Amino acid sequence: MNPSHIPQLLKQVSYADPRVLPDDENELAALAALWAVVLADVPPEFAMQAVGQHYASSPFPIKPSDIAERWRVVVRDRMGRHTGTFEPNQHPGLDPDDIEGYQQALRNERNAVRTGQRPPMPLRAIAPPLSTDDVRAMRQQGDLLRHIKEASRAAREDNARRRKLVARYPDLNEQMHELPGHARWSGSVGGNKRTAAIVAEAERRAADEQQAAA
Repeated sequence: MNPSHIPQLLKQVSYADPRVLPDDENELAALAALWAVVLADVPPEFAMQAVGQHYASSPFPIKPSDIAERWRVVVRDRMGRHTGTFEPNQHPGLDPDDIEGYQQALRNERNAVRTGQRPPMPLRAIAPPLSTDDVRAMRQQGDLLRHIKEASRAAREDNARRRKLVARYPDLNEQMHELPGHARWSGSVGGNKRTAAIVAEAERRAADEQQAAA
């Protein structure tokens, strides 16, 4: 929130608790300045909702620290469910060699999760899909973590295999690394159709070579 949001917030608070607003204008200005400092990182919409939630369950006057703490709880929950995995395919205009650009994009992504502009990316979202029964059974057996590690290992091996395969063909390797965000291609295909087409062509050539040698 910025200072311009505070008067409307205090007005909303006064509907539930008139004691919050002092009669003296100087005291009111000082109060608004204090609230602006404490709530600097809190979105205005969230602060408004927090006021209603507070008075729905508490008869005591709300303090700016009450709102700030509610916001910190929400942020901790969101970031706790976010793996922080950065997918270059979602940033086609980003040059992997641009370290500052990468760091800024990563900060922007985390801030978007923190403020609710995009949902967290949980670990399950980057692992092979499992049914509810699969998850329940694996949790009972204590194997969920092992499954995720094995899936990640398999994904790394697949990426390494694709990198090695494409590297066998200089023309395909050059095409791959000319794609936006592929200067340091990890081997992942993701949802990039052009990447998938180059990998498919490399696999076709390798299969033809193997058949010719047989």
